[in-house]
Amino acid sequence: MEDRDRPLFVGPSALASQVGAALGREFAVAPTTAAASERLGERTACVVTDHDPPTHDCFELLESTDRPVVVVPTDGGTSALATRALQAGAATYLDPTTVDDVPAAVAAAVERAIADAEADVEARIEEFSSIVSHELRSPIQTAKSGIDLAKAQCDSRYLDEVGETIDRMDELIDNLLELLDTGETTVETTGVDLEAVVEAAWPGGTAANLLIEDELPTVEAERSRLQQLLENLFRNAVDHAGETVTVRVGVVGDPATGFYVADDGPGIVADRRELVFEYGYTDSEAGSGLGLAIVEEIAEAFGWTVTITDSETGGARFEISQVDIR
Repeated sequence: MEDRDRPLFVGPSALASQVGAALGREFAVAPTTAAASERLGERTACVVTDHDPPTHDCFELLESTDRPVVVVPTDGGTSALATRALQAGAATYLDPTTVDDVPAAVAAAVERAIADAEADVEARIEEFSSIVSHELRSPIQTAKSGIDLAKAQCDSRYLDEVGETIDRMDELIDNLLELLDTGETTVETTGVDLEAVVEAAWPGGTAANLLIEDELPTVEAERSRLQQLLENLFRNAVDHAGETVTVRVGVVGDPATGFYVADDGPGIVADRRELVFEYGYTDSEAGSGLGLAIVEEIAEAFGWTVTITDSETGGARFEISQVDIR
């Protein structure tokens, strides 16, 4: 299990080990709330903390995370503290003086907190799926009807381009709804001309430059999602490096085992290279924090891996590996 998927224990490691054994899951341990705060950007399943751990109390922690928090006052709690913690958003306040087996009780509380959080996420996903299905489908169908009517009155290649864009949006919504409904990305792959998809994914109306540095191979993928992956990488380069950025695409390895997308922008510092793939993470006021998370999601669906290094010019280089080359 990766660190980011573990429950996080704030406090003494001995109790963390005991609770982890009872839970059947290994805890990540942070000795202080300050140390824990540095890890809250990770996908931590749950946080267990004393109400008065070293450095800062649990109330500061509760304000800085949306993860479920189980508060376990190691020196004994009070009803006033319990009320305050629960009102502040704690999932559970467990006074160890009221139970016979503290590790087992904490483990049970963690399981409940994680289960409740997952149920809440599922409810939110269902609500979001409904919004996407009804609120986005309707204007797309209206736009399609408008294009059809316009084509009956005039002949213009621009109408065809707009129609293709609308069809592309419809297809992406289908992919999103499938992901929301199944909880995983199911793909049917086939041989896809990578260079053709690169050119299709390149954004129009920008002064950015695209350089295809190698003869790109045919790869085993699902074309629509591969195009979405590349669109997000290209958009990320333009958003962070400006419209004069030069983006290079080439192959990784000899013989080829993958491909890369590199730019000559400011790059991504080493300690943020894992964080940028987290949903919602962004260092830009205009960013959604979704683009690179979707890139990783699609790559994993194909059985690929995405890593970030420095490009030859000091910008960002995304390497997509373990690609089935034909």
